[in-house]
Amino acid sequence: MYGTLEKATDHFDESRKLGQGGAGTVFKGILPDGKVVAVKRLFFNTRQWVDQFFNEVNLISGIQHKNLVSLLGCSIEGPESLLVYEYVPNRRLDQILFVKNTINILSWSHRFNIICGTAEGLAYLHGGSGVKIIHRDIKSSNILLDENLNPKIADFGLACCVASDKSHVSTAIAGTLGYMAPEYLVRGQLTEKADVYAFGVLMLEIATGRKNNVFSERSSSTLYLVWKQYKAESITQAIDSTLKGRFDEREASIVLRVGLLCTQSSVALRPTMSEVAQTLTDRRCVIPSPKQPPFLNASVLSPEDAMTSSFMGSSALNDPRTQKPGT
Repeated sequence: MYGTLEKATDHFDESRKLGQGGAGTVFKGILPDGKVVAVKRLFFNTRQWVDQFFNEVNLISGIQHKNLVSLLGCSIEGPESLLVYEYVPNRRLDQILFVKNTINILSWSHRFNIICGTAEGLAYLHGGSGVKIIHRDIKSSNILLDENLNPKIADFGLACCVASDKSHVSTAIAGTLGYMAPEYLVRGQLTEKADVYAFGVLMLEIATGRKNNVFSERSSSTLYLVWKQYKAESITQAIDSTLKGRFDEREASIVLRVGLLCTQSSVALRPTMSEVAQTLTDRRCVIPSPKQPPFLNASVLSPEDAMTSSFMGSSALNDPRTQKPGT
């Protein structure tokens, strides 16, 4: 199996590289029967990576959803272990959303479809399969787009399963700054509402076309910019200007207000992902008024942390200076 996958990726040639995740590098592979797959190559230098490999296999081998990348198989017989996923032919969302040129501009209908599809995939993870799975690293680079720009959630290396009788788990902090919920960032307290928070940030990024920049002044925070327009009663002014006004104003208002709701400081004030998915598709739903979301200022982090967007267990996360309140 390992030899077959090694040949399929042309011996993991750099030209076949599709991307890099928190636990390994992904390559495009062509199997002997012509089937195209994505092969994730993991290097096990520590026990942590071994645990992540088996965690990823165990969690997603039994789940199937149109908005989740499917795991097709794995190999543990070579010098490093490999995961084989379905190949998603388009690029990652971040590669299209944040590259500003006329070719890459996503229409509003595509953006809304990506938001709705990702919401449905997350709702399924949180209980639709009969098991509660928390992804822990929802972000634009972990959303893959197929040939029709339909979204698929990828990279389950940090995902964890929560028993139905537990309200939360306490765990080592892992994820990406800018998408991490405050209660998880500061206390390591993890619930599915941490995914809801990350999804809220993602929603606002998709709608505004702006990456949530937490490594500079608050004015660069996407949450802050949307909140400012919401308070000024001109929330749709936050929509990506490259769309030149070509968007459904009611849909845009719903997306931005739900995005603010998902990023509330209080876990109790955030909706569930099933509620989010329903609100996006059922216009009869009443959307509560959001409170001001937290604005993370990560500029106080050490240069080493600032160079790493995705990490595990940095002590700087517990520094109260990373929480900059709004005014």
